[in-house]
Amino acid sequence: MKNAKQIAGSLGIVCALVLNGVYSPVWAKKWTVTDRLEKLSSEVDEGRQAVELTDKQQADLKKQIADIKESIEKMKARNNGQLSIPDERNIHRKLNDLSVKILRLRLENVYFEK
Repeated sequence: MKNAKQIAGSLGIVCALVLNGVYSPVWAKKWTVTDRLEKLSSEVDEGRQAVELTDKQQADLKKQIADIKESIEKMKARNNGQLSIPDERNIHRKLNDLSVKILRLRLENVYFEK
């Protein structure tokens, strides 16, 4: 009997946690391509202001961001103003690579100064 009460109590706690959103990815923010571009651009600016990026690195990263924006516009022009699913995957892949590069450069400049 005591075991059943413990199991029921544990189950109740788990249900409460799930209902309160501890394990709720449903409400997670869905990042659009433009949201991610804006965020990465601000990270580059923050990195320069915090002296974690050099001027040359910032210029290179800003050029990559501009190139991605340009490719998005070309892709949208081909598809009636919207990104197709394969194009969106391609852009997210480029954004992932850019994000990793930004983080790597910022960390290298802080922890592995020349």
